[in-house]
Amino acid sequence: MLYRCIIIDDEPDAIEIINDYIQQIHELVVIQSHIDPVEAMADIGKGDPVDFVFMDIDMPRISGLDLSKAIRNKTDKLVFTTAHTKYAFEAFEVEADAYLLKPFTFAKFALTINKLLKDKPKSKNDESTKEFYVKTTEERNRFVRIKFDEVIAIESVKNYIKIYTMTEEIMTYLTLKEIKERFDDTDDFIQIHRSFIISKNYIEKVEGSLVKLPRNMLIPIGTFYKDAFYDYLLKNTIKTGRNN
Repeated sequence: MLYRCIIIDDEPDAIEIINDYIQQIHELVVIQSHIDPVEAMADIGKGDPVDFVFMDIDMPRISGLDLSKAIRNKTDKLVFTTAHTKYAFEAFEVEADAYLLKPFTFAKFALTINKLLKDKPKSKNDESTKEFYVKTTEERNRFVRIKFDEVIAIESVKNYIKIYTMTEEIMTYLTLKEIKERFDDTDDFIQIHRSFIISKNYIEKVEGSLVKLPRNMLIPIGTFYKDAFYDYLLKNTIKTGRNN
């Protein structure tokens, strides 16, 4: 199997080095290279998804960090290649898969690729091993690891969201739509209100239009979401054949 690669760097010499490294790895093939990040954004946006994008961060007109937000859904693996360590936290936020600090050797490059190729997507049925990180609002560059199976509910509050677990509440500057895209990978969560996504595993009781969760949380069922929620509820209710 060949993995299709794109290189984006405003320095032609850097592109040449990465291209040379890729040629030495039989599984990889370069299909495009760009020195202009704006041109790269346009070409990648209208093209088919690829397997790898190798991208510099410090580029004119548009940075690699900003560019990655526009093209992240077009590549399976995103690898930043930069001469600056100061961008490491920002690279983490845009879900980069690797961060290669220039100048890097072929050995370092090959080891990174080998690791990424061995990374297998986790099964959707193996939710207990899934986890994610969020940057909190409490202090600069503070990240918190959260396991999917520990999340009770997620609430949208103005320009941030609040994630409830059994032990704490974590505030982060995300939208409910952004976090929902990550949670759509699992069947354990359902949106029941425009401001709430809840874990099906933590539902204790449903009374009328309210869902009771641990920590004495009572979440209203929104009109737009009630059909899907009650459909889920009926499908998972044990029915009796007796007449009451």
